[in-house]
Amino acid sequence: MPFAGFWLSQMPDIVFRAELCFGPNLALDEAKQMNMRDVQRADRRGYWWGLGLVALATLLGQLVHRFFDPTNIMALYLLGVVITAVAWGFGPSVMVATLSVLALDFFFVPPYLTFVVADTQYVFTFIAMLGVGLTISYLTSRIRQQTQAARRRESETTTLYALSRDIKVATGLEDTLHTIIENAKETFQHDIVTFLPDPERNGKLRPHVGSAGLAIEDKDLAAAQWSFEHQKTVGSGTDTLPDASGIFIPLNASRGPVGVLALWIADSAAPLAAGQTRLLEAYADLAAVAIEHIELAEEARNAQILAASDQLQTALLNSISHDLRTPLVSVIGVLSSLQEEEMGLDEAARKNLIQVAREEAERLNRLITNLLDSSRIEAGAIRISRQLVEVGDIVGVALGQLSGRSGSRLIKKNVPSNLPFVSVDFGLIVQVLVNVLDNAFKYSPPDSPIDIGVQQVDDEVEIVVADRGVGIPPEDLAQVFNKFYRVHRPDSVSGTGLGLSICRGIVEAHEGRIVAENRPCGGTIIRITLPIEEPVTRERGKAK
Repeated sequence: MPFAGFWLSQMPDIVFRAELCFGPNLALDEAKQMNMRDVQRADRRGYWWGLGLVALATLLGQLVHRFFDPTNIMALYLLGVVITAVAWGFGPSVMVATLSVLALDFFFVPPYLTFVVADTQYVFTFIAMLGVGLTISYLTSRIRQQTQAARRRESETTTLYALSRDIKVATGLEDTLHTIIENAKETFQHDIVTFLPDPERNGKLRPHVGSAGLAIEDKDLAAAQWSFEHQKTVGSGTDTLPDASGIFIPLNASRGPVGVLALWIADSAAPLAAGQTRLLEAYADLAAVAIEHIELAEEARNAQILAASDQLQTALLNSISHDLRTPLVSVIGVLSSLQEEEMGLDEAARKNLIQVAREEAERLNRLITNLLDSSRIEAGAIRISRQLVEVGDIVGVALGQLSGRSGSRLIKKNVPSNLPFVSVDFGLIVQVLVNVLDNAFKYSPPDSPIDIGVQQVDDEVEIVVADRGVGIPPEDLAQVFNKFYRVHRPDSVSGTGLGLSICRGIVEAHEGRIVAENRPCGGTIIRITLPIEEPVTRERGKAK
């Protein structure tokens, strides 16, 4: 009996080790994935529960064995085998099947309380009972395994579906990376870091960290770079760079690697199970597809913008070449006429031709000046030489430059004499006002007046130019200051669409503002606001 007690106490370990070698439920792989001691502890509970079921079946058999044959009591033991297989798996159920045969022989087959069998027919019964018990154990445990595998697959599918759904609604690369990091962190309960190529560092990777306090060491950057270059999983739990802080999985897409996904694992944390590793790899594949999709969308958008830009540049080049060629043709025509002596031009005709040539030459000069100024503004090469000037002087010089174009048009000025000086580049601000007034002349009837008003608003000076022309369509008000943008009304007015764009660049370089709005009674209002950096009271003596 002491030997039997020792055998019973060691039965869980014996059956467990047999299960690792021969069991159908892949216990060996699970033992490799999990801590062996934890697996044994979990399975031992099933063994002890199985022993309890054998004892319970024996007790119930003792109560009814006077009324039933031993072959009927065998059903109680088979029921225990089924319960054990469903609840605790293959190993405990094999133990229960074996002990059930021994218990049936020991307690219910004459002679009692011995393993000797008086009737040899019971030997066949025992063999059949053991075979049935083992078969039930195997089939039931397989069903249990398949159920658990289906649940795991369902959980993984649900997790990946949630990630794909969140990625779908994400906008832009940063939002997508944040979604990937947060979903993976919630799933694996570890910090996640994504490494993407840094275009400013010639192919080197740049980490995108989800947790602000997570430190990226040099060994981790080296592991990510190695994984990216060799397209291989490295880091903790692998043979390559095992000292890294986590597992580094390359993000491989159809066009090649797009980055690296790293799962940070603390030193005290248990390694990932095989199922979690597969899920992490699925996460990496889904993340790679999402990142590649964003890159392809960005490339397509850039290609579309480039094509539209090329088309626009072609149209603008044609427009500018026409605008440049028109005054040149006029000037050449006038000079040719003046050279023809046989035409017999009188003095009045000659003066008229010279005036036409001068106006066209000035127009050509303005076009070239606008193109050069636009290039300077785009290149950031515009230089401002500030000086304290009077706003009245700016208005007077601008009107003087346009005296030939204003003709007999009535220009109403309202420039108070007590305005403060402004610290601006005099020539550039005059050019702004000239361009604004030139637009007012072109887009308003020749006999309509132009209003010029100046006022101080807090620490700023506002110059207002108002005409009584056709106005600007409401949808074009925010775009008239864009480069080469023209309002197609009226159709007879020519231009390159650079004047107001240059005005905005110069005014913003002075930290000012320029806006356009429609007059309630018809026409357009252009407001130019310039800051007063050094408020100076208007005192003629001091100014001198």
